[in-house]
Amino acid sequence: MRKLAVLAMAGGALLLVVSCASTPAPKPAPAAPAAAPAAAAPGAPDQELAQAKDLKAKVDSFGLGDFDADDYAAANKDLQAGQDSYGKDNAASKKSLDSAISEYNAVLSKGGDAYLAKSQAQADASRKAADDLKASVAVKDDYAAADAVYQQAVKERASGDIANSSKDFDSSRQQFDAVAAAAQKKKDAALQAMQNATDQQTASQKNADDAEKSLKSEGIAIPAAAQ
Repeated sequence: MRKLAVLAMAGGALLLVVSCASTPAPKPAPAAPAAAPAAAAPGAPDQELAQAKDLKAKVDSFGLGDFDADDYAAANKDLQAGQDSYGKDNAASKKSLDSAISEYNAVLSKGGDAYLAKSQAQADASRKAADDLKASVAVKDDYAAADAVYQQAVKERASGDIANSSKDFDSSRQQFDAVAAAAQKKKDAALQAMQNATDQQTASQKNADDAEKSLKSEGIAIPAAAQ
């Protein structure tokens, strides 16, 4: 009987061991997902502000606002808005400054060409005055130098180089004016020389006529060859 009890206890222990071995260990609970990092606040649009101010200064240096008033007014408004929101709402500030940059560039493009057209027209007027005086012949070298500067200004205008084109149109205008003045001076000198020759010829003829009258009044015969 005791032997049977021992066997029963051994069997129960064995069943307990098998039961424990077959039961899977519980899985650990999944970790909670990490919170997404907060979006960084946009930095101050320093580069955009500096660019917008530089473009405004360039536009104002040539007075281009007069040639594209609508874009110029819009650009100034957006620049002011960008400055007002700077450091308070940098995203809004950047948006306004980007608009100002685009609008100032439009002024430079449209207003710049209109400005250069006016500069070229002034140079053309001076060039025509020189051409009317045949300056390309009368003052050949100086005319060629002025024309070279003019042609350079035309190329610079085509490339959108406002600063150099306007400078060279103005320089060529001044040179054509100087060439025209030199040609006019030569023309005036030539006309004066012709007038002097005519006056001398008239004076000589008058002297001859007076001498002939004097001789006749004294009864001196004048040879036919001398008349």
